[in-house]
Amino acid sequence: MTLSAPAGYSSSDLVFQEDFSGTTLDSYWHTYLTSKAANGWAWNDNGSGGSGMGNQYDAEYFMPSQVAVSNGLLNLTAIRQPVNGVSGGAPYTFPVTSGVVSSYGNFEFNGGYLQISMKAPGGDGAWPGLWLLPGKGASTSTDNFEIDIQEGGMTGSGPANQNFSWHLHTASGTFGGVVDTGIDLTAAFHTYAIDWQPGKSITWYLDGKQIGQVTSAQAPIPNEPMELLMNPGVASSGASAFHTTLDSSTPSSMQMQVDSIQLYQKAGSGETVTGANVTPGSATTTPPTPTVTPAVTQATASPATGIEHAGDTITLTLGFNEAVTVTGTPTLSLNDGNTATYAGGSGTGTLTFKTTVAATDTNTSALAITGVNLPSGASIKDASGVAANLSGAVKTFSGLQIDPISPAVTQASASPGTGTEHVGDAITLTLGFNEAVTVSGTPTLSLNDGNTATYVGGSGTGTLTFKTTVAATDTNTSALAITGVNLPSGASIKDSSGVAANLSGAVKTFTGLQIDPSPPVSPAVTQATASPSTGIEHAGDTITLSLAFNEAVTVTGTPTLSLNDGNTATYAGGSGTGTLTFKTTVAATDTNTSALAITGVNLPSGASIKDASGVAANLSGAVKTFSGLQIDPISPAVTQASASPGTGTEHVGDTITLSLGFNEAVTVTGTPTLSLNDGSTAAYVGGSGTGTLTFKTTVASTDTSTSALAITGVNLPSGASIKDASGVAANLAGAVKTFSGLQVDPTASTTP
Repeated sequence: MTLSAPAGYSSSDLVFQEDFSGTTLDSYWHTYLTSKAANGWAWNDNGSGGSGMGNQYDAEYFMPSQVAVSNGLLNLTAIRQPVNGVSGGAPYTFPVTSGVVSSYGNFEFNGGYLQISMKAPGGDGAWPGLWLLPGKGASTSTDNFEIDIQEGGMTGSGPANQNFSWHLHTASGTFGGVVDTGIDLTAAFHTYAIDWQPGKSITWYLDGKQIGQVTSAQAPIPNEPMELLMNPGVASSGASAFHTTLDSSTPSSMQMQVDSIQLYQKAGSGETVTGANVTPGSATTTPPTPTVTPAVTQATASPATGIEHAGDTITLTLGFNEAVTVTGTPTLSLNDGNTATYAGGSGTGTLTFKTTVAATDTNTSALAITGVNLPSGASIKDASGVAANLSGAVKTFSGLQIDPISPAVTQASASPGTGTEHVGDAITLTLGFNEAVTVSGTPTLSLNDGNTATYVGGSGTGTLTFKTTVAATDTNTSALAITGVNLPSGASIKDSSGVAANLSGAVKTFTGLQIDPSPPVSPAVTQATASPSTGIEHAGDTITLSLAFNEAVTVTGTPTLSLNDGNTATYAGGSGTGTLTFKTTVAATDTNTSALAITGVNLPSGASIKDASGVAANLSGAVKTFSGLQIDPISPAVTQASASPGTGTEHVGDTITLSLGFNEAVTVTGTPTLSLNDGSTAAYVGGSGTGTLTFKTTVASTDTSTSALAITGVNLPSGASIKDASGVAANLAGAVKTFSGLQVDPTASTTP
């Protein structure tokens, strides 16, 4: 297209114009990098006409194959195609092949208003550049001047495709900045320009609007001929600190298009140009009307940020580069599954569309326009009837969230969740929401015990907490319930969009959570039992002692019971129920006790017995004597053996009585016998149920003559036993004994 003269200039000031009207490049242009001042770059070639910048920032290598002219456009294309080049003086394979044009030695100028119509490529790493370097006619190669008319893709306050990056590089530093234009610069052609007054100032423009300026008061301003360079660079990872970089999402092909270049210089200004192709004053005084395809240059949303819910209306606005006329009813497709319908603006450069969030919309973290729909009979055209390029309408509105569901209570819980709460007990009630909510004032919860729970915290989150303390005036309630939420004057519960929460979900009954405002009853021992409950227990025997309470109790640590036999019983189980069990094992060191008794309950450090409310149990009821439950730590045993007569000589027919004494009463079953060292035996004759058993033997002629009768053992033939009342078999080892002085002579006695 043909550009209009900028403000302050007329067509008679035009000294250079390039519209790329042919099919090949004009003679002004080289397809490789070159400059009189290296400016820190190392121009490298690969011996076949290519060139690269040889630095840590660029991923591309420039080849003539990527430069083409057609349909009035200069097309510079960067593709993902490795190419061998040189970087830092060493062979290097670049991942991207791109194109560049430079006007070195052919078209150079010192000052003037330069404007270029360019459509920038987009995508991560895309680095389109319009820039000036000292030309062949420059006086020095060490001044390091560089004027960046535009470097696309720089990171800054806005999305990279909206940022305008303008700079002046000098030997004393870099001056300029990055500006968020609010426009997707990759969606359509835009006019990039500088007004350069040598030695005085440089002013940057976008579509005729001033973007930035550097004056001689800030930095040295170039005053020498400079060349123009244009290229679609691609940033490598080394540029990540200030630019998007080449990655897996970068398009495989990115094209930079230029359709017009103009240079204006005022007569008598001292500004110079080499390669001028327009004679000053020869052009018409009225610039030709440009032929511009109408296109979307900007898309905005109102509101621009926040969370929108069902029923909320959003206005979407498309800005065009010229006035357009609408027929029919275009719509916008949105990523929440809804559409925005055309509302107005025909005949202007701005069209508005409206959408109302529906409950069926998809929850979306960032609303986006995904396309423009032109149903049958609908169109968007300029006054010449040219259909608009609508690709620029596609945009994501970061920070504008669609949440079709209003904030609401989704859950109510209580802590504690069960048990009986008494006067003074505190209960925490929690309301969970489907999104974060903000609280103002002091909401309360109505409860079915006649009390209320007061808000204590959680604003800004999805969970609010309330607390209530049981009072003596509360109603006895078998199951506490929230019956409603109260918002006194000035109180509210809303989401970040200001939508009031639906609080109906707060109503809930907490089954198992009882309110008893009467004074709490302490848990207490109501009964103590023993198993076995009667009998005589000996060393090694285990006794289980049980304490029953008037309510369930919880045990921490290891309580014990003191016993009157000098031993203790240790807690074994039952926490959480109304009965606790303790166990004791009779030890040989226990005291013989006719009736075992619990004399007390011990709670060593860290041990406790409490109910669910934390009230300590009254343990006095544990003290009890178990009549009939005897502790005898010693097993029954023979403690003594005696003979009658105790001395003398016994002959055939004489009877000897042998007695065994025990440490407790024993019971005899069957007929035990005693083995004797004269070869005879003594048979049991009596004493069962006492502590002494008697046996008798009669000397027979077959007995062996023995100088001292002895018991050598106790015999328990089948069915015979000697046990105590508990059924414990007696230890009979003590029966073995020699009776010195008691002789057995089996011959007949001689009558004196």
